[in-house]
Amino acid sequence: MGAVGSVAVAAAVWLTAVGLAGPAGVQAATQTEIVAIEEADVHESLNRFLEEKEANAVALVEDWERKSPASEASLSEAGDASEESVAAYINRSYRVPLEEARQLTAWALEIGQGFDVDPLLILSVAATESSFNPKAKNGSGAEGLMQVMTSVHTEKFKAFGGAKAAMEPYPNMVVGASILARLIDRTGSVSQGLKHYYGAGNQSSDNGYAAKVFKERSRLQVAAAGDSDRAVELSRANRTGPAYNAKHRPRNLGYGEWMQLLETRAQQGGSVKRLAPESDAVAENRRSSDSAEGSSTES
Repeated sequence: MGAVGSVAVAAAVWLTAVGLAGPAGVQAATQTEIVAIEEADVHESLNRFLEEKEANAVALVEDWERKSPASEASLSEAGDASEESVAAYINRSYRVPLEEARQLTAWALEIGQGFDVDPLLILSVAATESSFNPKAKNGSGAEGLMQVMTSVHTEKFKAFGGAKAAMEPYPNMVVGASILARLIDRTGSVSQGLKHYYGAGNQSSDNGYAAKVFKERSRLQVAAAGDSDRAVELSRANRTGPAYNAKHRPRNLGYGEWMQLLETRAQQGGSVKRLAPESDAVAENRRSSDSAEGSSTES
C-alpha cells in the first residue's frame, strides 16, 4: 500500500475508533453503485437518466438512491483502468494536472474504504464544492477541496499539524469525508447527509445541492466504467464558453508539496490522531445559518 496508504489506514482506524466512521453497511447503497457495464448501456441509460431527471432535482435524488443498491462493483474493485479513466475525466473537465488527478483518485479510494463511503461520492462533493481547488475559500469560513469549516473543525486538523493543513488536499479530504460519513450515518440517507453537509439541515430545501452532487457522480460513474470522453462531454454540455474557460484555468495545486510531507511523516512513524467528532454539529449549525442568510458554501 505504501506510505500514503499506511497513513490513510491509520486515519480510518482512529476515526472509526472515536465514532466518526459509520457502521459497515450504512454506506452500502453508495459503495456498490459503480458497475462495469457495456459502453452502449452506459450511454443509453445515462442519457435517459439525465433527460428525464434534469428538470426535477428531487426525483433525481430519489432515483439515484433507489437504484444504487442494485449495483455490483465499486471503483476499487474495477481496477487501475477505472482509476485512470476517472483521473482523466478530472484532468480534462477541471483542468487539474493529470498526475494530481491520479493522486486525488487514489486518495478518494483509500479514504472511502476507511470511512465506508463511496469514493465517487467523495470526489463528487469535492468537485461541487471547490472544482478540485484545494486553495478555495468562501466568506463563511469554508476552506479547501471539500469546503470544511476549519474554525469549527480545528481539532480534527490537529492530526495533520494544525488548521493550516485545511488548505492541503489530503487532510481536507480526510476531514471532509469523515464529516460526510457521520452525517449520512446520522440521517440514514445520502441525500439528507448531503443536505446537512451543505448546511441546510433545518431548511426545507438545499437549493439543489444534492442534485448537483448526484449529477456529478453520474458523470464520474461513466468515467469509472471506462468512457472518460463521454463523461467529459456530459460535464461540458452546460459549462462552455469564455466564462467556463476563465474559471478553469490550469493552476498549480500544490499536491507535490503535501505528498512529500506526507511521505516524510509516514516514514518517521507518525500516526493520525483522534479527530474530535463534537465539532460536527457546531459546523452544521454555522453553515445552516450562513445558508439562511444567503451566504451558502455552494460552489
